Amino acid sequence: MEQITIKINWYGPYTIDDTEYLDGGNGLYMFTGKFKHQREDPEIQYFGITENSYKGRFKRHHKSPEINRDLNIWLGEIDYPKEHIRQHLESAESIMVYFWDPKLNEKKTLTQPKHSTTVISHWFTKDGNTRINQKGIYKNLPDVICWDGRYWRTGNLSVFEEST
Repeated sequence: MEQITIKINWYGPYTIDDTEYLDGGNGLYMFTGKFKHQREDPEIQYFGITENSYKGRFKRHHKSPEINRDLNIWLGEIDYPKEHIRQHLESAESIMVYFWDPKLNEKKTLTQPKHSTTVISHWFTKDGNTRINQKGIYKNLPDVICWDGRYWRTGNLSVFEEST
């Protein structure tokens, strides 16, 4: 089975209102927050993909109303491969949903990913600065998730500035 490698640059967090002013799209997104009566810290609740604009996708998203408190959105742009196709979006989404098992992705958690895939996540602020420290919201989501069709491999990347 051929291995697919996908590198995603995640930007955020955004609010629903923030997304009205975004021009980008054709990528992944993640909703974080809390359900009604949830007492724990906010957590990843949903992963999705769009081939259209982000702002158009979030205007009337079918899952966002279910996250009653602290709704934040993280936008994932595929950095590698540069010329990506829908299969890359679907493979990355499938790996993250199956591995993480967010509560609002009921359907995609039922079957294993179809393709051997490695997903590498790099994290940035909304304005594009590298996040040195991981936010609590995604600290348990590994930076590297690899599925070879039988085994999972995971790990986190250390981020540090080059010393002069």
